[in-house]
Amino acid sequence: MEHHARHSFIWKLMRPLVRLILWIRFNYRCRTVAPAGPYIVVSNHVTDWDPLIVGASFREQMYFLASEHIMRLGFVSRLLDWLVHPIIRQKGGSAAGAVKEMLRTLKGGCSVAFFPEGNRCWDGVTREFPASTGKLVRSSGVSLVTFRIRGGYLSSPRWSGNSARRGEMRGELVKVYTPEELRGMSVTQINAAIARDIHVDAFDEQRGRPVLYRGRRLAENLETLLFICPKCFSLGTLASDGDSFRCSCCGFETRYAPTGSFIGGDAPFHDVRGWNRWQDKQIEKRCAEAKEDEPIFSDEGLELYSVQSGRSSELVGRGGIALYRDRLELPGGISVPVGEISGMSLRGPTDLYISTANGGSFQLRTHLALCTHKYLSACVVLGSPVGVGV
Repeated sequence: MEHHARHSFIWKLMRPLVRLILWIRFNYRCRTVAPAGPYIVVSNHVTDWDPLIVGASFREQMYFLASEHIMRLGFVSRLLDWLVHPIIRQKGGSAAGAVKEMLRTLKGGCSVAFFPEGNRCWDGVTREFPASTGKLVRSSGVSLVTFRIRGGYLSSPRWSGNSARRGEMRGELVKVYTPEELRGMSVTQINAAIARDIHVDAFDEQRGRPVLYRGRRLAENLETLLFICPKCFSLGTLASDGDSFRCSCCGFETRYAPTGSFIGGDAPFHDVRGWNRWQDKQIEKRCAEAKEDEPIFSDEGLELYSVQSGRSSELVGRGGIALYRDRLELPGGISVPVGEISGMSLRGPTDLYISTANGGSFQLRTHLALCTHKYLSACVVLGSPVGVGV
């Protein structure tokens, strides 16, 4: 808090430049708003740029909840801390420390912002968020501001990495709930209001007035999400090339259009959302039918790091990963019972974070375009008490 004056000055100095960069990069537009603070801002989560996207709309400075991985970047981490001092939460781990810091920040008269989904959406539809969100908002004693980002998913799909595409993106303040209003609402009612206000379905919005999101290599890295062929049901045989998406096993091929839809090749799904929902059902089926001694999913070419206190990491093994009904086998000979996986989260398309009940925290990295998200989805089906992190 002793550095709040500096953070506010930097905010006011940089906000016009940030808005210009966002307009150039995404054709992003928003109105400047100035609710009476302090307050909590919650928004849907669609791009890595979201803190800048949300912050560009607010005249007053605020502090953002962020993933611990940004504190392992050496000089860049120190610079970020000096400029904006993010509130840090460990990926896939407990949020207790971050919640305490958020409440201290609010008590000190400053505003905070976070993305309750915890992870960027994968298929263009705002996901569920922890029920504890409403409890935090109600106990804070400050106003709640809901914010919605439209067009973000198709501008920067999570699976696309850094592939550039430009169409339309908008940011809008949805509603301000005063402390008096929040005291008259139950935690369930607050969560319902947040879910309603920040909900976006990218593909439903495209039906009314389709927007073209043009760029190069539009389908690149789509296999980091979609890994089951809808024609031959093979796993890991799909690969992207430019705007093409093809199965090497049966030859099925479709193209990803600038509207975000699939065209040609007799694709059984109109968009990523439909394909992903079908794939979730296939994951459930594989988990239900899996034998004890056969892996449900497995992949090679990964590195496993042990994460210490969110500030440093150490390589502990290289090799493969395999998920069975009762355990997750990791590189380095580490085996984690499914019931002891307390948290799972992803950073970007492929980096998988895993927390265990005994306090262990791991990060799986790979340079390959493969789907690690399936392990999180399958562990949820298998009954793992997975809590999704930032």
